[in-house]
Amino acid sequence: MRVFAIYGFSKSGKTTTAVEIIKDLKQRGYSVSTIKDIHVDDFTLDVVGKDTWRHWKAGAEIVGIRTTTESTIMIKKPVSVFELMEHFDTDYLILEGFRNIAIPKILCAKNEKEIQEDMQKSVFCIAGVVSTQLSKYLNLPVINAITDVSRIVDIVEVCSLEL
Repeated sequence: MRVFAIYGFSKSGKTTTAVEIIKDLKQRGYSVSTIKDIHVDDFTLDVVGKDTWRHWKAGAEIVGIRTTTESTIMIKKPVSVFELMEHFDTDYLILEGFRNIAIPKILCAKNEKEIQEDMQKSVFCIAGVVSTQLSKYLNLPVINAITDVSRIVDIVEVCSLEL
């Protein structure tokens, strides 16, 4: 499995970049999965009073949910991204919103100031809103995922980390 992260400040184009990359990878015949890091205090998928919540209250450590349209497994404790990654088995795994992980990354930014504030050595490409203003930043390509996603995916195929 090949893995990389997409990170940046809020409203910088992370999800749009991820969606366009997913579509292009799928067109190339790859299987793709994602993990989204949500930065909202006390966020939960569970609903107080519902059956799964009652399962937690009774002491279940893992609760699975299956419906006619989707399935999920919830672990009622924070786990490391690496523990979570063990449950994935696709050609590509995209991590969205993971700023502090030591893997190759795409930085999304709204402007050059955000690039300067958020740049890391692990960045191999820049995308997001700033791609309407710049085509290059230092020695890194700045690419618009909406108009030129195939160029980003060409780079992803080379720069993503093989696990």
